[in-house]
Amino acid sequence: SYKNLKRLCRMARAWKAKCNVPMSGILIDTLAYKFINEWAHKDKSYLYYDYMSRDFFKFLKEIDKAKLYWYAPGSNRYVWKDGNFQVKASTAYNLSLEAIEHETNSRPLSSKKKWREIYGTRFPS
Repeated sequence: SYKNLKRLCRMARAWKAKCNVPMSGILIDTLAYKFINEWAHKDKSYLYYDYMSRDFFKFLKEIDKAKLYWYAPGSNRYVWKDGNFQVKASTAYNLSLEAIEHETNSRPLSSKKKWREIYGTRFPS
């Protein structure tokens, strides 16, 4: 859904800022759009942001490191890669697994701490 896409783009920007991820805003938007279109739970509500985050980081970390550009949705212009974002995505993916595990085992504060290592203090609020 468009709402989830917008939220994912905002969250990815928070991750970029917090973890110094080498991705332009347009690259985030392009890959988020690609991800959401293929994501099995795209129609779920925002309550699923933890799974959305986890799956998005998995999607990013598995992108072939040799790939240098993508086509922007709509305009089809080239969107070039700025650096090796896959390494940062891999770290974020592992943190998201820990956060979800804490949440599953009724440790919400530990979970929140893990999410903040990814997103800073903006998400989750």
